[in-house]
Amino acid sequence: MKKLISYTFIFGLLLYVFLISKLDFASCWEKLKQINLWLVLLATSLGLPEILLKSMRLKSFVTKAKAHINYKNALQAYLSGLPLASVTPGKLGDVSRIVLLSRYAKIPTSTSLAIHAADRIYDFASIVLLAVVGLVTFTNTFTQGGPAFATIIGMMAGMFLILALLNPKWLKFILKPLVNSLLSKKLADDISHHAKEFYAKLHTLIIPSFKIFGPFTLSFLAWETAILRSFILAMALGLPLSYLNFALLLPVMVVVELLPISILGFGPREAALFMLFTSNNIHREDLAVFSLLMAVTGPLVFALVGLPAAALMLSKRSEHDPS
Repeated sequence: MKKLISYTFIFGLLLYVFLISKLDFASCWEKLKQINLWLVLLATSLGLPEILLKSMRLKSFVTKAKAHINYKNALQAYLSGLPLASVTPGKLGDVSRIVLLSRYAKIPTSTSLAIHAADRIYDFASIVLLAVVGLVTFTNTFTQGGPAFATIIGMMAGMFLILALLNPKWLKFILKPLVNSLLSKKLADDISHHAKEFYAKLHTLIIPSFKIFGPFTLSFLAWETAILRSFILAMALGLPLSYLNFALLLPVMVVVELLPISILGFGPREAALFMLFTSNNIHREDLAVFSLLMAVTGPLVFALVGLPAAALMLSKRSEHDPS
């Protein structure tokens, strides 16, 4: 069974092939030729603040662990994992990030594992919270008081999340499957060798920080930047989408995209896009081109930006470990 789980990404690829095979490729090509390249360039440039915000969040967790890392090294640690993570299933890019965190901050493996896990948990929790608010708003759009109801649900979800992060008994029940799903198999195995130290450190790290620019704020800002980047791509294609509806529904798509059954989200992302945004004015061919642009201007560009950091990690490792 464990061996089969390692190949679940094939399901996403098969789903992608199936969905794409149903499209009119001539229409896709016509849409591709209509792209506003200046807006695509603008959208691509918005990846920079997203990277900077996530690097700041990683640095904040190192500080919370009572260690020190400068911003340059935090940025290198974050970027180093992007190339491998973008082209391989199983979140293998996590490994290089753990190595650099441990090296630059001079902390044990169990602590760097906990920092990385806390960073992933906050990232995931923030997009899930945005998705909950968006989905509730979407389903209540045509009912009286829908937006107000969505606001209440969002507040309740946020309160539940904070309580879960503060309650040790809930943590013990929630964290193990969550950590295993967010991290690669290799890191999950490593955690089993440092379980006591890892969970003790993780518990202290994920207790919510109520600073103005704490991990939650940085997470939301990073995701909102990603949403804005995607909306500009939609504008580049001339898709008739309002920013509000787009901002509410895109987090739902991102949560589906994060399911560990694909590479770069291909398959689940298209299925979610087709379900959420197809209308009389927006066809599946339009959304397929949009999805491709999201992958190229997001993960693939990030991977290229991260190559120097990944190469730096390999060169430094070879210097310290001749074997």
